[in-house]
Amino acid sequence: MGINVELQRVQPGTVGVAASGRAWPRPEMREGESFRATLSLDKAWGVLRWLLHAAACPVDPVLGTPLPEAKDEGGTRDEAKDEDDGLDPDLAPPGLLTPEEVARAAAFLAALSFDTLADFTDEDAMDLDDVYPQGLDRAGVEGLRGYYTDLQAFYAAAALAGQAVLRELG
Repeated sequence: MGINVELQRVQPGTVGVAASGRAWPRPEMREGESFRATLSLDKAWGVLRWLLHAAACPVDPVLGTPLPEAKDEGGTRDEAKDEDDGLDPDLAPPGLLTPEEVARAAAFLAALSFDTLADFTDEDAMDLDDVYPQGLDRAGVEGLRGYYTDLQAFYAAAALAGQAVLRELG
């Protein structure tokens, strides 16, 4: 059983409601947009996150930063570890990227091709870091190309709309 990561584009003013735990905002698309307002990274999130960190992405476009009000409610990062996947969805608080962080992520992702990202693959280092799934070499990472292309389009649309991004684990 693995953990999935779901990203949602939302208006900045709705983030406080999510952080308070009162409600979760609905993802929002703008008229004429062609890319959806939600994105599932399924179980590819761990490898993508590791590769983006290795590529020196200035923000974490996969997990974001824990919501400010949720940081103390969700336990510590160590308590949120799951043996197989790295995070326990019952302990890990939702994540957030502000519109400014979304713009930085979008610019970085737009400038980084999948082939360049995949060149950061280091099977041994990824296995040492318990990246799921384990044992991926450069050829195995090729299967993530579609997820990365979707991640690029998702952040480009969010940045263009001036939106924030919320992350949930499922």
